[in-house]
Amino acid sequence: MAYCSPSDLLNMISPEELTELTADSGDMPNELVVEEAIARADAEIDTYLGGRYSVPVTPVPPRLKALSVDMAIYHLYSRRSVIPAVRREKYEAARAFLEAVAAGRLGLEGAGGGTGEVGELKSETRVFSRTTLKDW
Repeated sequence: MAYCSPSDLLNMISPEELTELTADSGDMPNELVVEEAIARADAEIDTYLGGRYSVPVTPVPPRLKALSVDMAIYHLYSRRSVIPAVRREKYEAARAFLEAVAAGRLGLEGAGGGTGEVGELKSETRVFSRTTLKDW
């Protein structure tokens, strides 16, 4: 299951731009190239989220869909070897967010089904304190 669709990409870039990025010949976007870029972005997302969530994440949270779109567009630009600064920044921001989620510093709202367990710590009664060490 993909986190975004080709129509989601068209909400961010024009059909002409998508054609330029995907079609090696002709004037229509190459659907296989688009699907491959989406699959690549989703696999990267699943790699980060796999330690904390059951992947693929369903239902797809809006934030995850936006990350998939930004990463897929970045991968489409990387085919042409010229990546605009704004696309590189969005991709790097997406990776930074996913790294923070993987490290447990952030959560993915609406994802549910987190696999990270919360542990409980137990220890013995405290032996040393200010009052027990005041004579030292």
